[in-house]
Amino acid sequence: MRRFVDEGARVAFADRDGPRGECIAGEIGAAGGETLFVEARMDREAEAAAFIRRAVDHFGRLDILVNNAAIRLYNTVTGASEESWDNIWAVNVKGYAFCAKAAIPFLRQSGKGSIVNIASNSAAIASRNAVQYDTTKAAVTGLTRAMALDHAEEGIRVNALCPGPTFTPFHQRRAAAAGMTPDSFKEEVGRATMLGRPARPEEIAACVLFLASDDASFVTGTCLFADGGETSMGSNRALGSPDGDRRDDS
Repeated sequence: MRRFVDEGARVAFADRDGPRGECIAGEIGAAGGETLFVEARMDREAEAAAFIRRAVDHFGRLDILVNNAAIRLYNTVTGASEESWDNIWAVNVKGYAFCAKAAIPFLRQSGKGSIVNIASNSAAIASRNAVQYDTTKAAVTGLTRAMALDHAEEGIRVNALCPGPTFTPFHQRRAAAAGMTPDSFKEEVGRATMLGRPARPEEIAACVLFLASDDASFVTGTCLFADGGETSMGSNRALGSPDGDRRDDS
């Protein structure tokens, strides 16, 4: 989001954590950026639609939608409950569809709208105790291809970004859960990539910006893997994936 603001975009964003969202909006505003924060849950269609409507009412138009809400639940298929399946499917897949449904009429008006769905290279390679997360991220790539085909004639491009390990506060928590220092965690995770390290958040942001921009005007229905080569190495990732039905937001 900050990268889009740096490029001159006016950005509306939603989060269910109101205080955190207000803080981020305040920081961006203090730096001269223009944002609108809306406290909302994307797994509820009415709230997703209301968020999109507020963004259009505030800025007057909509050109780009980035779907990035997700949760992780650590479990195997034998241990996952029906409730946990409903929960992760609602956020990781239905939420993307709800936002796209509300946004597409406005993207259609722009004449060259772009949707970027944040998936994961977990759509293509498995992690231990992550059957629900892996399944939903694979579903996001299927959703991306289907939407791209359905809306290509309307001038709307739809692509997915599939990041690999990216060192964020989420991964700091994973390091702590594994009893590792951040540096040792980065080194361990980096062994699974061709480049020998996890991504920096700004590297992933640059890929999102590319897919959303006119530089990718002939790119649609594709999944860009920004994973340092991890998927091509066929890694089976086990590090920091605890047993049990535990939730992490990302």
